[in-house]
Amino acid sequence: MNKRLKQCPVCNSNLEIVEYHCPNCDTSIKGRFGVGDFAALTAPQQEFVKTFVCCQGNIKEVEKILKISYPTVKNKLSEVTSILCGRREPVAIIMSDDILEDIDKGNLTVEEALTKLRERR
Repeated sequence: MNKRLKQCPVCNSNLEIVEYHCPNCDTSIKGRFGVGDFAALTAPQQEFVKTFVCCQGNIKEVEKILKISYPTVKNKLSEVTSILCGRREPVAIIMSDDILEDIDKGNLTVEEALTKLRERR
């Protein structure tokens, strides 16, 4: 089964669910149905949330499973929090994964990272 589409492939407008169908008893239900808050997340963000919940919020466990650094976990958590909680501005500065990984590996100082972020604006 295909993943649920969010936007029309022709005009890029948001799609809405208007029918549910049971293949077992052939019942169809028509109407306008919401897609839920999690539909606003991208597939990678949904996978992150799933991992985070399965780890019961243990960031160290999320780091191990996803093989990412602590700052990257916090960054991804900030992204999904801002989407799910309706904040227009992210809770924390959204940094690129490459910058976070370089800091984590010791290849980049915090000052150098800040300079790179300012240049990207």
